[in-house]
Amino acid sequence: MEILIEQTLLINCFQNVLILNLTSIFTKQKAKLPLLVSFFAGTFALITPMFNLKGLLNILFQFSVCMAIVSISFNFKKFKKFLYIFFSFYMFTFLLGGACFAFEQAVGQFPLFVVSTVSLILYFIVKFVIFYHNRLLRIKSFTFKVTIKANGQEIDEIGYLDSGNILIDNITKSPIVLINYDVFNKIYKNISLVSVIAKQIDKNVNCGHYLQVNSIGSGKKILVFVGEELILNNEQVFKNPVFGLSFSGFEKSFNANILLNSQMLYGG
Repeated sequence: MEILIEQTLLINCFQNVLILNLTSIFTKQKAKLPLLVSFFAGTFALITPMFNLKGLLNILFQFSVCMAIVSISFNFKKFKKFLYIFFSFYMFTFLLGGACFAFEQAVGQFPLFVVSTVSLILYFIVKFVIFYHNRLLRIKSFTFKVTIKANGQEIDEIGYLDSGNILIDNITKSPIVLINYDVFNKIYKNISLVSVIAKQIDKNVNCGHYLQVNSIGSGKKILVFVGEELILNNEQVFKNPVFGLSFSGFEKSFNANILLNSQMLYGG
C-alpha cells in the first residue's frame, strides 16, 4: 500500500509538472517553483478522497486547489490576468486528466506508468498545437498586403516583415525587399528563368545589377532592381523601392512571396 501511495504521488507530481509547463507556454509566463508546487498539488490529490466530498463541494475544493497553485506559480497584477492563467491551468488539468480517464474507460485498468506515458504523449501533442498556433499568429501579425508598381505592372501580393532581412543595396543605399521568381515573372514577363539563372541582365530591368549576399542566398549574387512604388496595406507608400530576386524558398516558411525589409518600417 505504501509503495502504491508513493507511485500515485509521483505520477501526480509528474502530471502537474506537465500541466504547469503547458500553462506557461500557453500564457507566455514562466511558472515559479514547478517541482515544489507540483508536489503540493499531488499531495492534495492524494488526500482529497479522505474528505469524501461530493458534487458541488468537490468542484469547489478542486477550484480552490487550482487557485492556490496559480497564485503561487504565476505573477499577475490584474484579476483579469489571474482568470486567464487560472482557466488555462484548469483547461490543461481537465485535458490531461480527461484523456487518462477516457483511455481507462476504453481499455480498463492499467499500470500507473501507462498514465505517465499517455500524459506525456498528450503533452507533446498539445505543445505542438500551441507552438503551431503561436507561429501562425506571429506570422499573421507581421503580414502585410503589398502592392508593387514596376515596369508598368501593378501587382498585389502578400508580404512578410522579416527582421532578418536587413539587406542594403550597395549602389542605391536603399533597403532591399526580397521577392521570389513568381513575383519577378509578373513584373518582367518576357525575361526567362534561364537568363536569370545565367545572370544575364536584361536592358529592360530598371537599374538592374547583381549584389553579393553572404547570408541569404548562401553567399551567391542576387539580381537587384528598382521599382516605381511599393504600397503597404493601401496606406504606406514607398517611392523607388529596391527589389532583390531570391531563390531561397522563403515563401514556404512564411506563406508570402515577398520579404519586406525591417529597415523600411523601423529604420536602421
